[in-house]
Amino acid sequence: MLPKLGKAIVKPRNFQLKSLIQGTLINRAAPLTPSLATRAISIGTTTILQKDDTATKITKSAVAKPTMTESSVFERLADFKSTGNLKGAIKTVQNAKDSGIATPAIYICLVDMLRDLPFDMDSCATVANWFYSENTKLPLEVLENMDVWKSVLKMGFRFGATYRAEDLRALVDKFTEIFDLTTLNDQTAWELLMRAYGMMDRSDAITACLVKNDNPAQKRQFYASAVISYASSASNDKVEEMLEKLKRENLLTRHILLKLIRCYGFQGDISQTSKYVDMCNQLYPDSASDKTMLLIAHKAALEKMCNQLEATRGVHGLDLKPTDSTQLDELHQSWSQLTKDMFVGEKPVDITDCNVVLEYLAIANRIDPVQFPMEKAESIFETYMPAHNIKPNEVSHRVMMVGYAKSREYNSEGNVRLDKTLEVVSKMQVAGINTLNHATFHALFRACIPHRDGHYYYDNYRLNSLLPIRSPKHNQFKLDPRVFEIEKIMLEAHIPHDRYTFSTLITCLAAGGKNQAFRSRWRTLKVHGLKRDVGIYRTMFALSSLEPTQAKRAMTVVKSEMDREIAQHRLNWDTYAAMLDCCVTAQLPEKAKEVMEEMKKEVRYVHKEKHHADDLVKWPYLDSPDYYLPMVRASVAIEGLNTTADKLLTEMDSKNVVYSQGIWEAKLSKLALEGNREGIQQLFNKYTMSRFENQGNIPVPVREKASPIIPFPTAPYTRLDMEFIDVYISTLLDNQNVSLVFDVLRTLNEQTDKISMSLKTLRGIILLAEQEKSKGELQWLSENVLPKITTQNKNFRLLKKKIDHLV
Repeated sequence: MLPKLGKAIVKPRNFQLKSLIQGTLINRAAPLTPSLATRAISIGTTTILQKDDTATKITKSAVAKPTMTESSVFERLADFKSTGNLKGAIKTVQNAKDSGIATPAIYICLVDMLRDLPFDMDSCATVANWFYSENTKLPLEVLENMDVWKSVLKMGFRFGATYRAEDLRALVDKFTEIFDLTTLNDQTAWELLMRAYGMMDRSDAITACLVKNDNPAQKRQFYASAVISYASSASNDKVEEMLEKLKRENLLTRHILLKLIRCYGFQGDISQTSKYVDMCNQLYPDSASDKTMLLIAHKAALEKMCNQLEATRGVHGLDLKPTDSTQLDELHQSWSQLTKDMFVGEKPVDITDCNVVLEYLAIANRIDPVQFPMEKAESIFETYMPAHNIKPNEVSHRVMMVGYAKSREYNSEGNVRLDKTLEVVSKMQVAGINTLNHATFHALFRACIPHRDGHYYYDNYRLNSLLPIRSPKHNQFKLDPRVFEIEKIMLEAHIPHDRYTFSTLITCLAAGGKNQAFRSRWRTLKVHGLKRDVGIYRTMFALSSLEPTQAKRAMTVVKSEMDREIAQHRLNWDTYAAMLDCCVTAQLPEKAKEVMEEMKKEVRYVHKEKHHADDLVKWPYLDSPDYYLPMVRASVAIEGLNTTADKLLTEMDSKNVVYSQGIWEAKLSKLALEGNREGIQQLFNKYTMSRFENQGNIPVPVREKASPIIPFPTAPYTRLDMEFIDVYISTLLDNQNVSLVFDVLRTLNEQTDKISMSLKTLRGIILLAEQEKSKGELQWLSENVLPKITTQNKNFRLLKKKIDHLV
């Protein structure tokens, strides 16, 4: 039976699999043709598709049966588990409930399936909601069954490290509401409860569990769970206390220490992992542990650092490597010490350690592709492992695939990171690894996100207003056309979009200017079984704000859809900010006013009605700059809202709200748009003094003996500092004060070796000096300032030639 994945599958009888793989898989100069795309992804799919067909037949035949029995439900659940069809399993249990035959055993079977199969957040969240919802329709015998809840709590652990950690909290709250903890005598339930509290960072609740169950039947197991729970909440002192207790009662084992090491290792706590590895080796010298968990601890620490950088620098379109990289450098140095002799000994490194090293190098490449090029990981994957007869497994291939898909190393013409990702997919197929799954397409779509000239603005995209202001020409990113063929192959393989593939695809389309395709994907969202939630709407508004027509449509059509489908109190702050960005792009002052009123109303509601930290952390406080920033920024950028901006800034000053970088930029932009030179100079002085008050940077005078004395900010300079200096110099140019302009430039030149000045300002300086016939000043500018300008592009070089000609 032929795989059902497209035109390229039908081949002549003398067709060879080897030639298919080793042929022209990736044409770096041309788009992937339909047949070529199929070659890259479709090999070895017959079995999987036959299973899907079988699952479909089973489902249809099951639906056709006139009656449903408990045994038939178990049979269907077993079939769905074999094919990974979680939605079918959930629907079956819902039908069983409606038929009145849903026993606790059926629910346990479903929950255990969710735990055993790869994590599907939406399916797990759906089932979790059945249990913690105030309007739950579960039978009472299920809702009050302890064995059911044990399985449900274990499933809830999977939410712990995700953005849906509140589902775990809700499950725990419901559990403690149903069962009386003063009479609870099930030790396993107590252990699961402690583990949940550990994931929720509630060490006080873990201690309370120890007090309430002070005489457990199996002390070693119970106290071991307490140790791991405290470690999960980073309560290191409590961990020490519990270990001492275990030692006193002669209950401490190597197994407990290994579990503790594993817990700290996956948390990325290198010091604690190292501490307990040493303890374990001292207490049990005959069974010394290897350094796998130390490798994992370093990898986890780097991953946490990378996630933080993506959430801060990445959403602004900046390189992920931080300005102050001391902490990162220390981690890399520790890693170097740990791995310096790994690949030089006679004994080969095992596959697990190889995979951890590959993952560390791939993550490091995302942060700093110069220091950690993908070639470092390639040398292990392509050279070391084959030379030592280490066969790369599925994890090895997936690490490399994701590494290429997220790399920022390739700045040449064409989409090299998609080429590299497809190469790994091809190798996986040759190795017999299944590539027809969401994980593969997550990587492929991610590799298609448009980028250009080393700028990866959309890799961690959240809001348009967070990105640097760019000219329309600079905003045009070329989209790799192979993204459409990848989507076609995925859908023909009966793999529907999930939230990640969908949001990544529409990011590709919007960033690439494919607006018609962008709109059509939005209309077909429900076909893939995806519900339009707040996150999807936020993404849609944010992407629509990239283009005026799409922004206007979003504020009319999409907002009306959201108002019908999403209750207002379920919206979040970023969704409102994305709508304001649309108003800015489309210049919709009245819509912007409506959105701002909704924002103010909703923030007041949240802080009045909600008190849990998980709810409040998503919303700014009324006296914080984050509350005012999107409204001030929109009021400044939208023509006709100047009065609104003045009111907001006056309100901030009356509350003594400390200006954030965004507020400073918005206020500077407002004065520049108004052409208020005097206001800009006053704001420049205010900003200089705020740097002194908040950061201790003492300003220096531009003219010590002349009057008036102008305070000037001292180095080191941030991007905002240079923006202020650039605009300030522009106001001096407007005043035709050439001597003061060059006094400021001399002060700036003394402070720094890197000057980020706009070409427009440089042209103004040259024109003014030329009009004043100040050739000496121009020569000084050419010799001292121009070599320090950071943007040495073609236009700059032409400007330099002009100065040399004038001099």
